[in-house]
Amino acid sequence: MLRINDVFQLQQERHRILALAGQHVLWISIDSDKAWPELVRTAEIEQWILDESLRRVEDPFQELAALIVEQGSKAQVIRDQRYELIAPLLADEEIYYRSGRGRLVQSRSDETGTPRKSLYKNLRQYWQRGAMPNALLPDYRKSGGKGQKKVSKKKLGRPRKISPGTGITVDASIEKMFRLVLDRYYVNDKGHSLPYAHRRFIDMFEAANPNVQPEDYPTITQLRYFYHREYENADRIRLRANKISYQKDIRPLIGTATGGVVGPGSRYEIDATIADVYLLSADRQRVIGRPTLYVVVDVFSRMVAGFYIGLENPSYVTAMIALATSMLDKSELCARYGAEITPEQWPTVGVPDAILADRGELLGHQIESLEKAFGVRIETTPPYRGDAKGIVERYFRTLQAEFKPFTPGVVTGTKVRKQGGKDYRLDAALTLDDFTQIMVASILHRNQKEYQASYTQPQTSLRKTFDGFYIYPV
Repeated sequence: MLRINDVFQLQQERHRILALAGQHVLWISIDSDKAWPELVRTAEIEQWILDESLRRVEDPFQELAALIVEQGSKAQVIRDQRYELIAPLLADEEIYYRSGRGRLVQSRSDETGTPRKSLYKNLRQYWQRGAMPNALLPDYRKSGGKGQKKVSKKKLGRPRKISPGTGITVDASIEKMFRLVLDRYYVNDKGHSLPYAHRRFIDMFEAANPNVQPEDYPTITQLRYFYHREYENADRIRLRANKISYQKDIRPLIGTATGGVVGPGSRYEIDATIADVYLLSADRQRVIGRPTLYVVVDVFSRMVAGFYIGLENPSYVTAMIALATSMLDKSELCARYGAEITPEQWPTVGVPDAILADRGELLGHQIESLEKAFGVRIETTPPYRGDAKGIVERYFRTLQAEFKPFTPGVVTGTKVRKQGGKDYRLDAALTLDDFTQIMVASILHRNQKEYQASYTQPQTSLRKTFDGFYIYPV
């Protein structure tokens, strides 16, 4: 079924239906600036459709129908003037046909004093853009050449009134120098400012153009305009930032930590830190330093699966103790520190599918026995990318936040050397067993009492099997 204002494409040209006249259709090409309405038989159009040489396409001017023009604006005044000129012509059906169009346009031109060329142009624009008043709106959206490079033989912009000289037009050679100094001094992680890059440009320009007066040298404003025109905003941020800082703090996030897990035990994150508290020896006579805290977290459930607290530096041995704790029953371990629990209260027992760690204690041939014997996949993060395992990194602060306000010997800012302040290390009162007991209680409270108000679901699907449903990653 053919409708008025439908747009069809025949070969490489688009046509708009203007009127239905019995067994014929009046349409006009919207891709030609010399087009006029043509009379086509309906049967011929139907045959083109069956031959798949004619197809319906989207109207390129459909947004004009819903466009609201501000009252009193210049665009509204021009639109109404144009429509008033051609409205009497549109009322006569002869305007569609060549035999009567010339006579009608000549008569309207003599009546209004408007050149025939303007009337023909307005008629064509009216028909090609949808046969509605908004079709006669001026194309102000095309003004200015947004995003296009301006080319001129004389200097563009406002003439100088105070500063001496007239300036200079930026040509291809100057643009080449602009790009060189920007890439060399500004669009990198060296930290130089744009004025510094401009001073380097002046040295280069002065050597290449000795006949140009100093007051006519390209200004920093011209350099800044070139920079904003040629370099995308995303590239400016990426190129001026340190590569490590960009990857860790600035880059756009395209997923979450739970994007690659399908359930509890899919991935454990393990990491170590030095706790923010000083401890005493078992006889409470000496300060022995700060302990090493290992934490193993299940990514899917956010449950602390295992831990280790000791005085050793992070190593393969201490990491294996923490992993062993995460895979075995914790009832006996908790009982050692005064916490009687059942296996159901800390159910993280078993071997995970993957373990994510730093490029440190788990990067070596020793861990291959765990990979080959139990099928565990060892994953490592890139250097200086602690954000790659942000869940366990955050737990260091979360677990210690519960006891730090009430514990003596916590690391704080010190004024001992310059102002004679108190040394917080001398306030230490906990032994290694005391601190471990506190951490066990904090982990149990965290696993059993805390809940997340929101949770990012991993990308998973349900697939039916003979036994029911199981989850697998998309």
